[in-house]
Amino acid sequence: MFLNTLKFSFIVINLLLVVSCSSKSESSDELAKNYFYPNEPKPYVYVFQDSLNPVFEMFERIVTYQDPWGEHRLIERYNSNFMLIESYDVLVDHDYKVLNHVLYHGTKEIIAKISDSTFMPWQGKANFSSSFPGTVDSIYFTMTNKRSLQEKKGGFIWNKEQLSTRLFLDSIYTLAVDLKNQKEKILTTVAIHEFAKGLGRVRIQSTVGEYNLVLINKISEEDWQKMVTN
Repeated sequence: MFLNTLKFSFIVINLLLVVSCSSKSESSDELAKNYFYPNEPKPYVYVFQDSLNPVFEMFERIVTYQDPWGEHRLIERYNSNFMLIESYDVLVDHDYKVLNHVLYHGTKEIIAKISDSTFMPWQGKANFSSSFPGTVDSIYFTMTNKRSLQEKKGGFIWNKEQLSTRLFLDSIYTLAVDLKNQKEKILTTVAIHEFAKGLGRVRIQSTVGEYNLVLINKISEEDWQKMVTN
């Protein structure tokens, strides 16, 4: 149970990262618009599948909304059972500042402490980090997530079109304490996040071959609601 909870936590915390970078002539704002999730009038959902374990899927629902502060992207993540497991609220009009980052475990919400709120790590600098202190199933844990831009660039085929991508490295440090048995465990995991121009995130890959989540489909809000309610 202890290890299963840790594995669940790693997959959840390893889920989101926003990217941009391209030619030197582009400004930071232009780069963000190129590689961040696109603004669409209605919510849309990305479907990810683990190429190493095709039964495992992940869903990402993106909602654009406006308030007095400006334009937001609400990014919600769901597991194969359509259960909400993570959410981000990103303020696009203020340098993609992360206002809220939350993990969900059943009905329990674990709210992150955000130390660096700008979600775009320019020029290789990891300037977004969040930590999650909480207790789940008698296990107290703290997880800290930091990311950095990689020099290597990639490509992704979408609708028969080759898109340029940028890669980021997420490093997650976890301290877990089994309160019942008074045992402590420290784990570190690393994942590669790939973002494609005009799409946003298209891949999350474990550096030790545990999973390789790849974007395989994009569906409408209407189709998503049918999936969830059926």
